[in-house]
Amino acid sequence: MNHIGENIRLVREQHGLTRFELAKRARVGSAVIERYESGISTPDTLTILKLCTILDIPVSTITNPQVDLQNQNELNHPMLHQQDMNETISNFYV
Repeated sequence: MNHIGENIRLVREQHGLTRFELAKRARVGSAVIERYESGISTPDTLTILKLCTILDIPVSTITNPQVDLQNQNELNHPMLHQQDMNETISNFYV
């Protein structure tokens, strides 16, 4: 399993969501979430942004293999949200 899929699964579970519930909120099929979590496929940038918005987490929580998802402070740090969004938005214009 890749770190992005593993991180999506861990955060989803920490939020008490099923794959179906997350998929419904993201407006994708639950099989899509299953493929991400199992590492069969990787979400594109816009999907990562959507999932992070739904889960109210910074992008680095999903994309960084070194993030400690057991540390709840990392999930709720507002400055990380703003930095991630600014960085992601600027990458769209490069």
